[in-house]
Amino acid sequence: MNTQVIALVVFAVLAVVILLQLYNVLGRKTGFRPEEKPAGPKGEELDAAVRAERVPEGMRMPNLETLKTRDVNFNEINFLEKARETYEQVVIAFHKGELDPIRDRLSERVLTSFRDAIGRRTGAPKDTVSFVDTPKADLDLIDFKEDLAQIRVRFLSELAYEEVALPGETTDAAVPVTTPDKKAEPAKPHRTYKRTAEYWTFQKVMKNPANPWLLTKVEAAKA
Repeated sequence: MNTQVIALVVFAVLAVVILLQLYNVLGRKTGFRPEEKPAGPKGEELDAAVRAERVPEGMRMPNLETLKTRDVNFNEINFLEKARETYEQVVIAFHKGELDPIRDRLSERVLTSFRDAIGRRTGAPKDTVSFVDTPKADLDLIDFKEDLAQIRVRFLSELAYEEVALPGETTDAAVPVTTPDKKAEPAKPHRTYKRTAEYWTFQKVMKNPANPWLLTKVEAAKA
């Protein structure tokens, strides 16, 4: 009887050991299960992450943020609008040979250069100039030289030149066109067109925020 009890105890212990071994092997999770897929970010969190990765437009122009730090009132959109306005007015004033209306927007060097160029003309211009469309203006470069800030703007424009008759003269455009069955009609003014691409550099002394941006250099650019 004792032998049978001992045998049953031994078999029971063996059974427990075997069950524990089976549990250790079969009870563990193996491989990848769909329900174990880590939860992704919610829609709002994903949008925020995408926005954080995007580089603001202003950051693409080197030194722009530095300029805004040194001149808290600087705004690139307002600056470009003012630069475009200056560009249009200076082009027309220079063509007419009348620099007084725009002299406060020019540095002394540019003003002297423009005056010399006008002085070399043989007479008053025989045509007028106008812009076909609004010139395109883009920031091209921002640089600093000690206390001076410089901004180079790239302008693309198309100009229309129209001949005008000077006092006592008659141009081909002023000669009327007559036909047998029609009354005399003046011919349409003769126009020529020219596309231009230029870099205009504006400079400002940063010591005083009220200082104006002055045109300091004009150079040709690739269209």
